[in-house]
Amino acid sequence: MQKIRVQFKSALAASLTIVSLSGLVTPSIGRSQASNNNGESIKIRFMLANPEPPDRGTPSSNRGTGSRGDCLYKQEKPPLTTLVGSNNLELTVSDRPTFWVYIPYTQQEAPTGEFTLQDGDNNVYRTRFEMPATPGIVSITLPANQKPLEVGKTYIWYFEINCPRREAGDRVTPGFVTGVVRRVAPSAALNNALNAAKNPLQRIAAYAQHSIWYDTLTELARLRSNPAQNPGIEGIWSEVLSDRNIGLENIAKESLAGNITTNSQSE
Repeated sequence: MQKIRVQFKSALAASLTIVSLSGLVTPSIGRSQASNNNGESIKIRFMLANPEPPDRGTPSSNRGTGSRGDCLYKQEKPPLTTLVGSNNLELTVSDRPTFWVYIPYTQQEAPTGEFTLQDGDNNVYRTRFEMPATPGIVSITLPANQKPLEVGKTYIWYFEINCPRREAGDRVTPGFVTGVVRRVAPSAALNNALNAAKNPLQRIAAYAQHSIWYDTLTELARLRSNPAQNPGIEGIWSEVLSDRNIGLENIAKESLAGNITTNSQSE
């Protein structure tokens, strides 16, 4: 059997160890753990490729910024938040990645929104969508008919929600967030790790070890969407998001609200 430990550290300190063990292995994962059908227990360590990313002219915060599209402030809920973490985690090996955002509003409070992906000042992809019925973490994936992201290129994406007109004196919060994504070619080491993976948890460990945040998050979310078949995944998800290098502890317990349903798109 294998025991895989993966935690969040900088590139200078992080390492992935795989140790052969006999008997049932049930180490703790902070306060959470997950195991597959073979009895493997896995703990996630994410290697930060660049703990201090360069300034690309985008806000460093993953929460709402600016004044356009302001919405009612909800004291009982976290604000509109992108799942790119406090270190602006940006890497993907996917040609059409999935983007993740926490929305604190119901469909009645914010009926529609708009997602835009830009290469410099040029719109690469733009779509309007209907909001989910309930608050939660949503995803939006570039469609198959969309031109794939170029390897080595950095893109900026914007997620804006449209809130109804407010009353004078209402306390408001931004309804607009932005993030960065950069597609990289998978290294030989990552390809070897993915090819050797025997289950989704080992694939996630490989992505995390090689600093590929978008794919780490997306594969974790896929497992979390079916917790009955993935015991302990809620704890792993929470611990991943709550790590101080990721900085998403305020939404770590929020539910998944599903994929965004788009209405239109243009390049």
